[in-house]
Amino acid sequence: MVFLGIDWGKIFSAPFWLDVAPGDLSDFFEKMFLAALIICYVFYGASKLGEKRLIAKRSFIVAKFLNKIGNFLLTMAVSFTFIFFFRYEAIPFLGGRFWVLIWIIIGIIWLGYLIWYFQKVLPKQKQALEQKNKLKKYLPKK
Repeated sequence: MVFLGIDWGKIFSAPFWLDVAPGDLSDFFEKMFLAALIICYVFYGASKLGEKRLIAKRSFIVAKFLNKIGNFLLTMAVSFTFIFFFRYEAIPFLGGRFWVLIWIIIGIIWLGYLIWYFQKVLPKQKQALEQKNKLKKYLPKK
């Protein structure tokens, strides 16, 4: 089945992903690669701005989480920049499609960790900080 110029039957086959010399990129995939890169870099910049604002508001726990998101986005963007370069230049081993597959798998795992951190760890840290602040108000001040 061909949709958007992509043969989807090939995409779900191992030889498609394990080909070390996959050939030139199509215009559609070049635009997709560049769109993914631009999105990662823009959201990285937004997370850094948000982190600075949260630090100014003294909300360090959420700022730490935004720092983790920023690290994720920057790492994904830089590694994808290298993948795009090697793929664009059609370098045999380093331009292989399996690097994109590895990049996607690592991104999904890391994103899963960030979601877990947001749902499980962040509320516990906020609650611990609230408890600490409640107890602090009864302590004598210097």
